[in-house]
Amino acid sequence: MDIWLADNDGHLVQKETGKLDTRLLPGSYVVEFGLGTQTYPINLSADSRYTQAEIEAGPTCPRPEVKLAPLYTAKQGQYLAFIFYFTKIHGQSPSEAEMQRYFRVTPPSVHQMVVALEAKGLIARTPGMGRSIKLLLSRAELPDLE
Repeated sequence: MDIWLADNDGHLVQKETGKLDTRLLPGSYVVEFGLGTQTYPINLSADSRYTQAEIEAGPTCPRPEVKLAPLYTAKQGQYLAFIFYFTKIHGQSPSEAEMQRYFRVTPPSVHQMVVALEAKGLIARTPGMGRSIKLLLSRAELPDLE
């Protein structure tokens, strides 16, 4: 288990696996048992009130479940799925005009979607080169095309 120790300003002071060294300078710190879990404040005085065994024991309360935000919206997922299947069938990525026809939207809407997908790191493209969209996700990470 990773144990992260940070000072009150959020600066990482120590990261250990399994054991946390309590021979730090006296002060206030925050301990986190695994990245993204609940934090626990501790104060280390000259004679620490926490023994090494107490710190190694970890928290006694249940850890909250960490839920990650989805990588993309439902609509963005449909564009990604379309790009995947179009490329698989035709051997090249779709043009913005082909996406416009499929989704029945305006050219600016398609372009904004392509720019948004690129900004999120879901696709890559070569500026000035047509049909250069490359998916940066695997098929398993894509929804089914509706």
